[in-house]
Amino acid sequence: MKLLPALSLTALALCSAVGGVQASELFSRTPEVHVALPLGSTQGQLAAMLSKQGYDGIRLSAVAATPANPHPETNTSLTAHPEQTPLRLGWNGVASKNGQQVQVYVDN
Repeated sequence: MKLLPALSLTALALCSAVGGVQASELFSRTPEVHVALPLGSTQGQLAAMLSKQGYDGIRLSAVAATPANPHPETNTSLTAHPEQTPLRLGWNGVASKNGQQVQVYVDN
């Protein structure tokens, strides 16, 4: 039964170490860009639009990210033909702007 006091001390130490940090500061959000394009557009059109807005390193994937495949944009066979790949609502890939990578989402 000495486990409970040890856990309490551990929790107290963790809380003390965090100090005045807000809970929201403990988690960081992945930067995102949301684009509104009509369905029926292609990822090639999305890439052209992002490029005109100053984005580079644009990698759009033919399949959505899943827990089993969280980074399909790294598979060249899934990014080979953006001009033929239709947009889908939600995540479509990644791009960079000013040295910061962002997740690319299409909204309707």
